[in-house]
Amino acid sequence: MTFKDVSGVDRASALVWASVLLVALLTFRRYGIAWDEQGENVYGDLLLRFYASGFSDRAAFEFVNFRYYGGGFELLAALLSRALPWTAYEARHLLSVLIGLAALIATSRVAHKLGGARAGLIATLLLALNPCWYGHTFINARDVPMAAGIMSCLWLSLSMLDALPHVRTPHAIAYGAVLGWTISVRVGAVIALAFLCVPIALWLARRMRSGAALRELTMDVLHIARSLAPALPAALVVIALFWPWAVLGPGHALEAFRMFSRFPYDGTVLFDGVVLPATALPASYVPVYLAVTQPEALLAGVALAVALAARSARRWLALDGRVIGVAAVVCSALAPIAYFIAARPVAYNSMRHFLFVVPLATVLAALAFDYALERWPSRAAVLVPLGALLALHASDLVRLHENQYLFFNRLAGGVSGAQGRFELDYWGTSLREATERLVAHVERRGERPPPGAKLKVHVCGNNYSASEYFPRWLELVDRREDADFHIAIATYYCKHQPGSRTIVRAERAGATLSFVDDQRSRQLR
Repeated sequence: MTFKDVSGVDRASALVWASVLLVALLTFRRYGIAWDEQGENVYGDLLLRFYASGFSDRAAFEFVNFRYYGGGFELLAALLSRALPWTAYEARHLLSVLIGLAALIATSRVAHKLGGARAGLIATLLLALNPCWYGHTFINARDVPMAAGIMSCLWLSLSMLDALPHVRTPHAIAYGAVLGWTISVRVGAVIALAFLCVPIALWLARRMRSGAALRELTMDVLHIARSLAPALPAALVVIALFWPWAVLGPGHALEAFRMFSRFPYDGTVLFDGVVLPATALPASYVPVYLAVTQPEALLAGVALAVALAARSARRWLALDGRVIGVAAVVCSALAPIAYFIAARPVAYNSMRHFLFVVPLATVLAALAFDYALERWPSRAAVLVPLGALLALHASDLVRLHENQYLFFNRLAGGVSGAQGRFELDYWGTSLREATERLVAHVERRGERPPPGAKLKVHVCGNNYSASEYFPRWLELVDRREDADFHIAIATYYCKHQPGSRTIVRAERAGATLSFVDDQRSRQLR
């Protein structure tokens, strides 16, 4: 297929992808360091040492609990940081952006596969202009790669559906490799197998309804199993490469899966104004967080999809190729939420562990909007409100720049309305801005200490999110009582010290994300 064969709508999607990439390349170095990044950065370096030592240096598997995580992202980031002239964190953010772009493209292609070029374009716009998703693509080295892998597996599964009961060997190998890499990011990505099993099961059900004999169905199953066989070694090779600990002992992968199903985290979370143990969250936790952190355009599309599905319920019985594909997306989106409601596993950091549901929901919303454009008498009734909402979300991206991941929609009262009720900058990326503004404040007031002397700083949050931007005359201290300045995330566990004075606030959309308190004596002020 040549460029001339590509439709104008497909070219528009490609233009959006290119625009997202351009904006990201121009801005990725301004994003702060997320809470987990320092440990992940060390883990990537240790994995490189494992290979450089001829597999003898196994410090990576003793570093905190990182052996339960694969190095699908960390190993690539460690290699990239050695090839680029920027800091390791900037290299990580660049890699994260590129993986986020891959997720955007995969989401668009899934929607295109199920609804055509226009549905693909709508999905592209919905996800590209989703502030929560967009912000995560710069800093989230777990959930964004997992979402990218899951959407890629879904795309490959739908592509294989067309040729059943035969699957081309390159497709099977590609599926196995992508699945293996996704599992090496987070072991919970095994749910991507559902994207293959559900469509195959529905395809067999359609064959059975069409009158296929038991012998024919048995042969179909054997053909499918034989065709997909190359996926298994491909997955194992990739897992062994990026997550060597998983293959160094029998049962390691299962041990990791059990650990994450009941993650040993005894912290607390802020949910609807109440501080709750992460081990005892209400069933509404994930549904509510999804409802208040996702943009209105996506919520409207999902609501429309539900209404259309209920209205045309009989068509689901047809089990044609499109229905099978949509059913796979619906099951994949609902199953994790249903699992949380039923099992109530440990959760924290808003809804980020369920971020992979967002691209799936985006596909369903895009299909619903596309259907409305095709069937409703007035296209303006769809295009005008959808265009207005997308424009609103574009303005949200600008207003929250560098901290878009903490977006809250108007149902929650926006970011300012969510403050004190829900977790905002739980990853502390705004600590970079607070630190840089503290440095500017001290220098502007002529209070920079003489050579050899230092001002002491305590951080409430991850130390590295702030200290990475310290000049030589700022020194990190462990005890707040010893500090001249206190840099903190604006959250329920970071308090102002009595008698201190707030001199810096990092703010977005009317909410304080982080702050700096001056704790020095009045004489120095």
